[in-house]
Parts: sequence; C-alpha cells; structure tokens
Amino acid sequence: MTTKRILPTGILLLSLMLSNMVVQANEVNVYMNAITMSYARFNAAQTVADASKALASMRTAAVAVRAQKPYGLTNAAANNLKLRLYQSEIDKLIAEIDKTNRLVNAGKMAQAKMEGKKILQLRDEGHAAMKR
Repeated sequence: MTTKRILPTGILLLSLMLSNMVVQANEVNVYMNAITMSYARFNAAQTVADASKALASMRTAAVAVRAQKPYGLTNAAANNLKLRLYQSEIDKLIAEIDKTNRLVNAGKMAQAKMEGKKILQLRDEGHAAMKR
C-alpha cells in the first residue's frame, strides 16, 4: 500500500522538477531571441529614436536573461564557475549595448553601427565559452 503511494508521488515530483527546468531553459531562449530581434531592429534603424529604442529593448532582454540560469545550470550554486562565466559574458554584452547606446545618443549613428557589430561578436564568444 505504501509503495503504491510513494511511486506516483515520486513520479509527480520528478515531472515537476523537469518541467521547471524546461520552463527556465525556455525563458533563456525567449530572452536570447529578443536580443537577436532587437539587434536586427537596431541594425536596420535609420533614426536615433529607432536605434535607441532597439538598444533599450536589447538591454532589457539582456538584464532579464542574466537573472536566469541556462539549461544545465538550473541547480547550480551561485558560486558555480560556469554560472559565473555565463553571467560575466552577459555583463560584457550589457556593457557593449550601453557603449553603443551612448554613441547613438551622441548622434554618432555610423560609429554606433560599427560598435554595435561587437554585440554579435560578444554573443558568439559567449556561446562558444558556454560550450567548452
């Protein structure tokens, strides 16, 4: 009788844990996609207002994704080296977004577009670092 109750309870708990990991991983993907879409809008922007709006969206998504733990690190402690690497890479991305935004706000659109290319470079470097 006890085994009949423990097994379904164990299965339910395992299912809840797995679904929580999937939801967290999905949130990271949603924010990463938002960063990519915002970058495309920034790259296509012709005005300071449009570029600034795209960069603001990109920064919001980057800050949100930094608060999430990526798949494989959902149960990692705050001092986990890989988690700290992930957060460090996101911090670099946020800093580059801010640097690009300062150029946009100064009316230096051409220079901002050149600087903005580093955002994609940092993204790619971050992905490579996480795969190691």
